Amino acid sequence: MSNRELSHTIQSNLWFTPVIYVFFSFLFVGVALTADFQYELGKHMRPYFSVDYSLTQALVGTLTAAILTLTTFTFNLILLVFTTFSGQFSPRMLKNFIASKSTQRVLGIFTSSFFYMLLCFLFLNKETAQYYFAVPVFATLIAALSMGTFIFFINHAVEWLQVNQMTYDMKKEALSIVKSTLEDEVDPNKVKDLSTINDQSYKSMGLTITARKSGYIQLVDFITMIEEAQKDDIVIRLEYTIGNYVFASTPIITYWKNNAIEIDELKYLSLISIRRKQTEVQDIEFSINKLVEVAIRSIGHYDPKTATNVIYQIGEILASISRESIFSNYLMDESNKLRIILQKRDFNHYLYHGFGYIRHYAKANVIVSTEIIKVLALMAHSLNTRDYKAVWEFGLFTASGFEDHFLYKIDHQQFYQALSNLAVTTRHEKEYEEYWENRKK
Repeated sequence: MSNRELSHTIQSNLWFTPVIYVFFSFLFVGVALTADFQYELGKHMRPYFSVDYSLTQALVGTLTAAILTLTTFTFNLILLVFTTFSGQFSPRMLKNFIASKSTQRVLGIFTSSFFYMLLCFLFLNKETAQYYFAVPVFATLIAALSMGTFIFFINHAVEWLQVNQMTYDMKKEALSIVKSTLEDEVDPNKVKDLSTINDQSYKSMGLTITARKSGYIQLVDFITMIEEAQKDDIVIRLEYTIGNYVFASTPIITYWKNNAIEIDELKYLSLISIRRKQTEVQDIEFSINKLVEVAIRSIGHYDPKTATNVIYQIGEILASISRESIFSNYLMDESNKLRIILQKRDFNHYLYHGFGYIRHYAKANVIVSTEIIKVLALMAHSLNTRDYKAVWEFGLFTASGFEDHFLYKIDHQQFYQALSNLAVTTRHEKEYEEYWENRKK
């Protein structure tokens, strides 16, 4: 498992942060018991500061049960959030709530507090220490912290359940994947001048490497693969891309050798992570699809406002991809030699995955479809000019399916005004006039 996969796995699990907090609770227990048993801190305090054995036992015992109850209630609240999100939005969004640092820290504080109370209660000894100070004081402070944390968690759950905040967090996650995967890892190695590439010789039959197991391609270590291909002096073509499902024995790599050196095929297989489920580590489409599912569910629940909000979030992601990405499927090494041929991905691909499914499910909803056209027009102000044609054609095809769905004159005006704005922004005024003339016939 690579460092990125390990980091993602740790972040998306509930157990890691609580384990760290429990470890620190053990240290607090050690400090408190040492202060009271070995140094008899309570005897050196003024009488109104020290606490006798019976009061300490009652305090710690009561707080142990109270914090356990509070922790149980918190877990029940998390399950309630999970159920709500699964039914109303998308089950794939649950990981976002689990991966939230606030959620993990809350559970860490509750779990560590319970262990502190439990261990202190276990080691209380009337014969060894008649008067206590550190144990009850720490217990009181930890109980107050737990109560404050519980109030914070209620507020956190309520805020996270708000659709605007939820979709905003998902958009930030998608933008971070765009930056880490496209901008920082892949794009620096892409061939920018395609006229310098002659890939005719790589369209012939090459040697293939087959997958050893079935699953989704979660991650590809492009940088290491380029370095290894440079050492072996080979050119690699990836037959599938991140997010695709492959079967065992499916050829996933084709390579061409420039020498007679024996190639360690397992080395290249180890650079491709195939697991049983999709993740967002490098999969931009998967992170976009989570937003798409929210929009589709919102349309089905007659919630156009949520659908519109999601459409704008997707639009910002697509605009970022257009501005920052180099849509080339060729990766070169530091000597400017071709090393990896990727599956072709252009802006049309991401545009379809972002709005294609929403357009299909909203085909009878003029309001949502009008918002799609408006978002396309807004996106066009931020897009790379090479993608104007793709956005205009997508908007035109969307408009072509709505000639018979207008119930009111205002629907007609709003829709075609948005399409006109899109034509002006993408410099397709002539095509819009032709479309309008054909429609009036």
